[in-house]
Amino acid sequence: MLALRDITVQIGDATLIESVTAKVHSGQLTAVVGPNGAGKTTLLRVATGELAPSAGTVEMGDRPLEALPEREQARRRAVLPQQSQLHFAFSVLQVVLMGRTPHLRGAESARDWEVAHAALQAVAMDDFAERDFPTLSGGEQQRVHLARALAQIWTPPDAGHRYLLLDEPTASLDLAHQHQVLQTAAGLAADGVGVLAILHDLNLAAQYADHVVMLRRGMAHAKGPPRDVFTPAGVEDVFGCPVRVIAHPTQPCPLIVPDATAPASPPAVPTA
Repeated sequence: MLALRDITVQIGDATLIESVTAKVHSGQLTAVVGPNGAGKTTLLRVATGELAPSAGTVEMGDRPLEALPEREQARRRAVLPQQSQLHFAFSVLQVVLMGRTPHLRGAESARDWEVAHAALQAVAMDDFAERDFPTLSGGEQQRVHLARALAQIWTPPDAGHRYLLLDEPTASLDLAHQHQVLQTAAGLAADGVGVLAILHDLNLAAQYADHVVMLRRGMAHAKGPPRDVFTPAGVEDVFGCPVRVIAHPTQPCPLIVPDATAPASPPAVPTA
């Protein structure tokens, strides 16, 4: 389990995260949702070790994250940020092979090439293997970076579990590829990987997540299965948008529909 316990992040006078606890269990997809500025990306940066919390701890397995060597962390946990800048004319396959770096002992082995091709196939980009990466569209580049992250944790480590951390992985994708990416993530979870995904689309979170953490102003407003978290009152309280929550016509999950008949209101401001 990847556990964030009582995380607080303060920068200057601003409190970005306050006493948030979240757990990423192996074999589950956990979605973090909330309005802009709620602290979603800050929480993910703490989970990756990029940002040290002002208070609280991050543990991978039964060990503090900072106690694990960086190479061991990289073998067990891959991260897909919102944006990954790469301007050199590497081929798509070369970019994906970068994900195998923590596993290398010298040059790439036949197994590393095999994993890179399999990761590209998993994101439906195997036909682009020889293309120069900068010639791809933004959405295609994002899918290649997802393949790179998959290649990094493709093989289970000798000890411990694997984790995939995704920061808005569907933001630049069209409808079909949004679902394809989350189907891939859900498939990894079914294979035992712990997945943490920052998502803006509540219906994608409802359809694919096993567990949801809903943030408001840096605090955890609700946590639990999608059906428990996505209530009309809860969504309106956090997002300021009246909604109706109905049964999805084809999936065993709730469907969140904005209620155009009710006036929108700003999220409630906590009183002192």
